Amino acid sequence: MKQTSIFIAFFVLTVSYTAQALQQSQQSYYGSEFYSSILNQAKDEKLKLGLKKILKSGHIRAPGRPDQLVESCDSIKNCSSQNSIGYSNARKFLFGKFYLVKVDSGNYGIKEFYCDRVYQNSDFGSGQRPGPGLVPDNNVINVEHTWPQSKFTGKYSKEMQKSDLHHLYPTDSQMNSIRGNHMFGEVERDGQHTKCSASRTGQGSAGGATIFEPPNNHKGHVARAIFYFSVRYDIPIAPAEEVILKTWAEQFPVDAEESLRNDEIYKIQGNRNPFVDHPELVKSITDF
Repeated sequence: MKQTSIFIAFFVLTVSYTAQALQQSQQSYYGSEFYSSILNQAKDEKLKLGLKKILKSGHIRAPGRPDQLVESCDSIKNCSSQNSIGYSNARKFLFGKFYLVKVDSGNYGIKEFYCDRVYQNSDFGSGQRPGPGLVPDNNVINVEHTWPQSKFTGKYSKEMQKSDLHHLYPTDSQMNSIRGNHMFGEVERDGQHTKCSASRTGQGSAGGATIFEPPNNHKGHVARAIFYFSVRYDIPIAPAEEVILKTWAEQFPVDAEESLRNDEIYKIQGNRNPFVDHPELVKSITDF
């Protein structure tokens, strides 16, 4: 009994220490200026510029101290900036690690977001199945670029935008194609039939262009991914879409998995999504 109590106490202390270390790492990333003059004071363009500087800069890191932001990490020790990990590595992270689920002994599945279920071996037939470090058959499940590739900007590397994990999610390949480059929104009149009832495509109450509506438990993720991409790569969000995304961001707050994902992406890509760490920032930006 005494040994059990000691083990439980040690486990609690370990978890607490890990959580504190992650929180300290998160706070350090943004630098001292963010907490002294940006977080509670800056709005609109000033806030976007402040966040963009943090996301694009080199970060000189020192234990227990806020990061020092520099224009370039060239020849500077303990300095790092956003790392373009490459599309192949991005896919391995999503499919072969973070969203990989152990179904039973020797069998794995992948958490998917447009049909809102776990894809298991039976879904892949004779194609490549899920497993640690593996990329499964892309005819079954693929990477969704929440910000469509056709709408990338020429100001920055296309490869960096393509492999930026902060806007990538595993989705059913057919649903991925149906979404295409349509804006996100609330569907009032269904258009094209979808294989999964969890997502819809059609027109909103005002008619007009085709829109895509993901499942409720993915709407907040979508909103914060789009806000990040807009600020990081200097691309405006269409006004009609922005209204919906801001609603989703408030209706569907950051969850534990989204926070963990942000931490894991930071470890390998070197930057964070500020709208996951500080979701209140959305209300301080009138026009993305």
